Amino acid sequence: MVLQGMVEWEEWEWEEQVQAMPCLVELSLNNCKLTCVPPGLASNARALKKLVIDHVQNLSYLENFPFVVELRVHGIPDLERITNFPNMQKLTITKCQKLKVLECIPALVRLVLEDYAMEKLPEYMRYIKPMHLQLFCRPWLLASVAAGQSGLEWDKFRHVEHVKVYARARGRKWYVIYTSGDTGKFDSNISSSTVFEDDV
Repeated sequence: MVLQGMVEWEEWEWEEQVQAMPCLVELSLNNCKLTCVPPGLASNARALKKLVIDHVQNLSYLENFPFVVELRVHGIPDLERITNFPNMQKLTITKCQKLKVLECIPALVRLVLEDYAMEKLPEYMRYIKPMHLQLFCRPWLLASVAAGQSGLEWDKFRHVEHVKVYARARGRKWYVIYTSGDTGKFDSNISSSTVFEDDV
């Protein structure tokens, strides 16, 4: 189900005891003003595996979705908290600058962060343990990640097994690839002498 372009939609009332949508597998909410996603959706849509929320203006939190496996949030200016998604394996976060809390996501395998205004890795990275992290960011942050153990961001991603970071500057694509463990490796196409003056 895709609910899209209802630009004045602010409230969705659905109490937990009201049973509905038992076979819904994928839901997309796009371009509205919802302040919250109703508890009835989380508790009754037991087949819901994928949830996509795009440009929802007043949403500040998402919580208590026990069956969702994949969540994508994009362009949600007030989103501050994502909690209690016990079966979520893939999370994609794009341009949600206020997001500070990401917790109770024990099954997370892949985290994708895309924000070209991001100046540093979010603090919640210290407390979650995805196997894969894919980051699309400004070149300055990529250079900080590329510094490895000597960089300011090291404590936030050193526990992630596979890290891929991408940025664009001066007409080029830059990358950092990090793999932890006994066969760990660090690969990048930037050097310590690379300076991104326009991005600092």
